[in-house]
Amino acid sequence: MQQESKYSEEELISKLRSGGRAFEDISIYMFNEFKGFLPKIKEKLHLTQQQSQDAYADALVKLIRHLKDGRFRGDSKVSSYFYTIFYNTAVDVSRKNASNKNMQTQELMEHDAKERDLLNLITKKDEAAEVIKVMASMGDVCQRILMDWGYYGYSMTEIATRSDLSNAESARSMKYKCLKKLRALLKSKMYNA
Repeated sequence: MQQESKYSEEELISKLRSGGRAFEDISIYMFNEFKGFLPKIKEKLHLTQQQSQDAYADALVKLIRHLKDGRFRGDSKVSSYFYTIFYNTAVDVSRKNASNKNMQTQELMEHDAKERDLLNLITKKDEAAEVIKVMASMGDVCQRILMDWGYYGYSMTEIATRSDLSNAESARSMKYKCLKKLRALLKSKMYNA
């Protein structure tokens, strides 16, 4: 028996679109809310635990992007919409692993400083793993600032508060330095690969 949702569909979408703490909280809520689909898809498509978890994470990112940018039209419940995305993503994982075309040859996309949405980069799992690894090597402050800015959508004032910086301008300056450092590290990794 499924537990009644803590949020209405309208609240869920509104919180995602508002950014900041509400976006972060609702993302975590959705991650936990839809976990019941994991065993069903894993068994149905004969995936490993890791494959099903990877497909789940990818599908959740796609769902969030669809809800934020208005692609979800409300023709079904959000949970049904997510199940469809999750199933299709898991089928892709299953097909990819069934063929021997697993060679990872995609290059990291170049992002300019004006780009507001790191989510586009994070949706590509292989690239995301590399970006996350590189971000982790940059230290907690840069990692937090970039995630707060690019993924969670916090304002510069909120980022300054969360990172113990003096003001929004300091946060903006740190974001620029961290983004520049991230680009340089990713670029050097591409040339050294």
